Amino acid sequence: MTHPAQSLGRKARNAFTETAVTFPSTDGSTALAGTLVVPPKGRDCPSAVLVSGTGPIDRDVTIVGHSVFRVLAHALAGAGIASLRFDKRGVGASEGDFNSARPGDFVADVVGAMEYVVGQTRAPQERVGLIGHSEGGMVALTAAAQRPETAFCVLMATPLLSGKDNVIRSFALLARGGLRRDRTYDRYVSELGTLLEAARSGSVRESQTELLELAGSLAAGIFNEGTKVILGSDALSGAEFLKLLSSPCLDTCLSWDPSRVASRVKCPVLVVYGTKDVQAPALENLVAARDLIERLGRRDWVVRELAEMNHAFQRCETGMPDEYARIDHVMAHEAVKEVAAWIVSNTPG
Repeated sequence: MTHPAQSLGRKARNAFTETAVTFPSTDGSTALAGTLVVPPKGRDCPSAVLVSGTGPIDRDVTIVGHSVFRVLAHALAGAGIASLRFDKRGVGASEGDFNSARPGDFVADVVGAMEYVVGQTRAPQERVGLIGHSEGGMVALTAAAQRPETAFCVLMATPLLSGKDNVIRSFALLARGGLRRDRTYDRYVSELGTLLEAARSGSVRESQTELLELAGSLAAGIFNEGTKVILGSDALSGAEFLKLLSSPCLDTCLSWDPSRVASRVKCPVLVVYGTKDVQAPALENLVAARDLIERLGRRDWVVRELAEMNHAFQRCETGMPDEYARIDHVMAHEAVKEVAAWIVSNTPG
């Protein structure tokens, strides 16, 4: 498997230290475990806390044998950027209960990680920022809004649609089995909107045969062998799908309102999408991102569109999840280079 950091050369790959660490969340009761990577100029370089996406994810964001954040952290170190990545609460070596965690808990964990990085590297607070992937970008942007001294925020494949709209459109593309936006896709968007509203309102009854049949039909298209890698199941009944749509595990996504958070963010922001992303659908999210930036009037927010890349920023053909394991690299070096160059140019000092 090709390692993106290989393009940096052997000397650069070996010129950093990697240390297992523990640090407290700002909730005052949860100890989190992670890995701190520091390049040779660790006390003078920019530093980033890496914030992972949806689900009980370990510090390396391990999926189908790919250690996404480990690769990203090493590549950033080769560009002179320190990083801290960590197991989510209740995952790996971190304390806490993932299943009972609320969105505010994840934000508290990220702020705790930032405070730890400042203490360990002795970096000025204005040189410590955030890189969030997918849902992790929602958490990162919220943390940046709460912490005005945040140096920068990178949103990688993070929805800037509303959370509800992004979930609906992502499921519609998965049901469609590809990136085509046609009448079938539009129908799926409409039907999924109806299901989600019914599920979240608690109005579904066993006697509602028509709604359950619709849920079963859509679930058959969404949950299959090709999508199991990201959804965790290759089959759900209509009732199970409706239960999923109403479950607390979607609270962070569905409560997401980027316009409410973005106006309070003081630091520069980089927004990056792969054009074949089906989990944060690039076509719609690029429009939403540019509209948001225009409304904010922020010249220090930048959008980058990376051609032929999926949600994990791999070079791909279809963008569908069943490709992840077959692709021979973890994260395209073009994506890492884009992020690292922007951080270096937008960090004080």
